[in-house]
Amino acid sequence: MPASSKKQKLIITDVHDWATIFINGKSIGKLDRRRGDNTVEIPVLNKDAQLDILIEATGRVNYGKAILDRKGITEKVELVDGETKKELKSWQVYNFPVDHAFQKNVKYTASKTEGPAWYKASFTITKPGDTFLDVSTWGKGMVWVNGHNLGRYWKIGPQQTMYLPGVWLKKGENEIIFLDVDKPSAKTIRGVSTPILDKINPDESLLHRAKAQKLNLMGEKPVHSGSFTSGSGWKEENFSQPIKGRYICIEALNGQQPNSPFASLAELELIGADGKILSPLKWKILYASSEEVTAGNYGADKIYDQQESTFWQSQSIGGKPSYPHQIVLDLGAVETIKGIRSLPRSDKKAEGMIKDYRVFIKTTNFKF
Repeated sequence: MPASSKKQKLIITDVHDWATIFINGKSIGKLDRRRGDNTVEIPVLNKDAQLDILIEATGRVNYGKAILDRKGITEKVELVDGETKKELKSWQVYNFPVDHAFQKNVKYTASKTEGPAWYKASFTITKPGDTFLDVSTWGKGMVWVNGHNLGRYWKIGPQQTMYLPGVWLKKGENEIIFLDVDKPSAKTIRGVSTPILDKINPDESLLHRAKAQKLNLMGEKPVHSGSFTSGSGWKEENFSQPIKGRYICIEALNGQQPNSPFASLAELELIGADGKILSPLKWKILYASSEEVTAGNYGADKIYDQQESTFWQSQSIGGKPSYPHQIVLDLGAVETIKGIRSLPRSDKKAEGMIKDYRVFIKTTNFKF
């Protein structure tokens, strides 16, 4: 990368699924597809520097229009310096095989690291037997024991242990290798007699709002106000006239159940000028006033994942915020919208079904 006297931005289109960015071997940031991340700020560079991007493929989308789920960097990498945008090309690309031979030949040192790394250690046992490795203090990665790949782990859970058959262990010294692409909270490991299969660690990075962030709708005029009918099934509402915009706010004012603080929504679709449903592939949640990521995976991005069985729900553990609830989306481009289609949660529970609501659409972002 060229030297620069001011900070630059790196834009990656798109990351599938997890990326760590390095400048001269030092981690400066990471991008997470779940949040729709695509931009990292590059610090001031006094001289030319080496840029490295480590990509990890978390899994593949197996439904809807995104089912053709290519991995890595799907399009391009751009460097933004002031008003100048330049695509970076002529990359050298390497892959990390997941066989033991590759991991074993990595150069291990005693130096400390703060980013993605391989870790190797040994442990001694007197009597081999089946066990479960507790990996709850590790971040995100893979484990090998005596040359056997045990699989992948992720701190968010719900599985916090990995099964290790006794036949893969031996009396005396045994080898264990970790490849962690995140950051372990503690580099420790222990064997336990029973698995931990149902522990979810809250991942605050999934919240679509900064701490204490609040949407300011003062002076904003809704393009549509309405009331959803009670009951299940898709509901369609058309605006009085088509509206152009890139940013849309859905505000739930109250629920079908009196005095209930909860709101939920399984799917949201936008009707384009031609009457067809707009593609959600470039959509991104910019803000959600409340979402439940502790008791379950009910984040705001569930409203456009094209799965009717998943849904967004406002927070149910902790403060239990009450109405109104707002969600702000960036559609990725200016679109002409003439209506919305929505689907309440489909688990036959009435809790959280929205009654009165408002829709705001703008070509510029909302104020927070």
